[in-house]
Amino acid sequence: MKKEIILVESRDPAFQDLVLSTPVGEKLATCMQCGICAGSCPVSHEMDYNPRQLVRMVQLGLKNEVLNSNTIWICTSCFSCSVRCPRGIRPTELMETLRPIAIAEGIKNKNERFDGVFSDVVRKNGRASEFLLISKYSLKEPEMIKQAPFGLSLFLKGKLPLAVDKMENTLELDTIFKLGEKVEKKEKENKENKETGMKTEKEEPETDK
Repeated sequence: MKKEIILVESRDPAFQDLVLSTPVGEKLATCMQCGICAGSCPVSHEMDYNPRQLVRMVQLGLKNEVLNSNTIWICTSCFSCSVRCPRGIRPTELMETLRPIAIAEGIKNKNERFDGVFSDVVRKNGRASEFLLISKYSLKEPEMIKQAPFGLSLFLKGKLPLAVDKMENTLELDTIFKLGEKVEKKEKENKENKETGMKTEKEEPETDK
């Protein structure tokens, strides 16, 4: 396997400091790259970077590579990696920390789109619906048309019901989503204010002492 050269320009110290300053980032620097997390992950074969690699990338401050990876969206939150880590690092919580950052950065990919569709279905109905998930996600991801024969076979076998099971009262659930939206909005505003402040500092002319 060809090793990619990491250029100094690709490292983002601000991103590195941001993640390491979070509760889950406190122990990231102690990672010894033993690979137990990668070996424990049941979906690592679907990831472009396994949990071990992602932790190392965060240590190096590789912001673009980390936030554009599918790893943070594919994680199923089974906690196998977090339970078995000898250093007490929690990769599962790391994934959950990185997702809002990716959203705030405006990063879009098919995994993020599926996450959005899933959240929308659960928010409106209180429960997940396979039929709604497939139909709504197919509108956002044209490649899903290739799965049509498989979906038809599931329907014919009665494994893909068209009926939507909905909660009677989704008020509390909607409140949870609104709280999450407020947090995301605040994080976005803080990011924009920080960037504006940095631009202002650069634009201010230097004065002679």
